[in-house]
Amino acid sequence: MSATHYEDYKAAHRVHCPGTTNTGGRTTSGPVAPSLVDYFPQAAGDGLKVVWEHAVNSRQRLAMALRGPGMVIEGDVSMGASGRYPVPVMAHPPIAAAFGGGGGNGDLTLDEWLHELALCGMAKGVKLDFKSTEVVEPACRILARYIDKLQGPVVLNADVLPGPDCAAVPPVDAWTFLTLCRTRFPRSIISLGWTTQEGSCLKMGYTREMVESMGALVREYNLGQPVSFPVWLPLARRSLGDLQRLLAQVPRSSLTVFARRGEPWAAALPDLAALRSSFSPSLVYYDLPHDLLQAFLPLC
Repeated sequence: MSATHYEDYKAAHRVHCPGTTNTGGRTTSGPVAPSLVDYFPQAAGDGLKVVWEHAVNSRQRLAMALRGPGMVIEGDVSMGASGRYPVPVMAHPPIAAAFGGGGGNGDLTLDEWLHELALCGMAKGVKLDFKSTEVVEPACRILARYIDKLQGPVVLNADVLPGPDCAAVPPVDAWTFLTLCRTRFPRSIISLGWTTQEGSCLKMGYTREMVESMGALVREYNLGQPVSFPVWLPLARRSLGDLQRLLAQVPRSSLTVFARRGEPWAAALPDLAALRSSFSPSLVYYDLPHDLLQAFLPLC
């Protein structure tokens, strides 16, 4: 990173005083949502030490996550059938036609999922990954009933822009998602991603145009909350310079790197090392399969 970019980078990620929000050069009063590393002092300012429980979409996995060491419990929110009407359920597409049909994907409604988290009384973080535009509004209505009962941070995620080679995967409508999340949940952490799919062009990475479009979107909505950009590991490795510029342009922003189960370690470990050396430890979170994370930790 050049000296000029580094100064921009430091200014964009300067810690602001509690009770103020930096919004592109002007400061407004009001509560400010801390970043995840601020919520969890045991992370000691290092995103690698924030432990994730990924794809917690079933009763069994939720029970295990509540008992386990994970700091942030992530679930996928889709529209599914429960009774006569579609409701938000915890499931990753594609969903079985019959809700609760087994397989551990779609045997919990969002309402039930949040109810269990509210009852647990633990400061577990919550990350909701909205899988379609149609689920955003009804899911936000349900979340509003529980938001004050949740003890930990709340991260709201949607893929709002198309990623490399993803014409067949429609993004979540950015206006719907950001308008609701910004106004109803001002102390949430916003997570904005690009669509991904199996077989995406890994040599392409996130293009400069894609990254600039994401920065423009954040500025358009004047987001005062912390923002994290989820990035798929093999694509992020090929886009380090543009991702550095994105974090320099967006105050209080970070990356959340993810990888899919079964991806070969031979490629993943060097990619993780490159990310680790390219960003401050507080600016990258690692939502990785457990076995890959355990292989990477001794290398840090």
